[in-house]
Amino acid sequence: MKYQCLIVDDEPVAQQILEKYINQIEALHLVTKCSNAFEAMNILHQERVDILFLDIKMPTLSGLEMLKTIQNQPKVILTTAFSEFAVESYEYDVVDYLLKPISFERFLKTVNKILLPQDLGLTNEQFRENAITLPTFIFFKADKKIYKYYLNDILFIEGSGNYIKVHTQKDKPLMVLDKLTNFFEKLPKKQFLRAHKSFIINISHIIKIEGNMLLIRDKEIPISNTFKKDLEDVVQSNHLL
Repeated sequence: MKYQCLIVDDEPVAQQILEKYINQIEALHLVTKCSNAFEAMNILHQERVDILFLDIKMPTLSGLEMLKTIQNQPKVILTTAFSEFAVESYEYDVVDYLLKPISFERFLKTVNKILLPQDLGLTNEQFRENAITLPTFIFFKADKKIYKYYLNDILFIEGSGNYIKVHTQKDKPLMVLDKLTNFFEKLPKKQFLRAHKSFIINISHIIKIEGNMLLIRDKEIPISNTFKKDLEDVVQSNHLL
């Protein structure tokens, strides 16, 4: 199932940029574009909308004023050229706030907050019951291309300064411009764990743990004292000891 998106912005150029970005993400589908809040409210009454890209400053009825009238609010991503609205906007339970001009990297980071579970807060039973509805993939931008990777295929992620190297079961490692700490926040914590300052591991791919090393495929990954307790807790909770 794709996420149904609605763009509400009175600037045609801003609409075009968002439409271009949405079309690059396989999990998203653009329902339509609106140039004012009144058109948007009609669409919301007629169509299913999962993600609303909403400009704040529009004539007659602003984006924030529109939010006050919506009862069953979809996921809202606010867009604006005016940074002074940032604090006020978060009072409306929005996903994020994008400042124009919007880069694709910033757009992708925001969309991943919706596509990926950030803090599930579920029991094991609830997690199993809901697993079928949870997003199972993530998008990367590298070499001026968009790559879709399924989370289960990711073996581990290796950090190197401002870059990360994504190691998977199928493809060659992918180099992505991102810091390991930032990227870790995008991953579901039930599946991925920091083992070292330079490594994030997919727990399901651990073959063995011996001392301060663990093995994934043919790669030995160090376990630092900082993250060793977290790993031991995961192992014990899964009855692996």
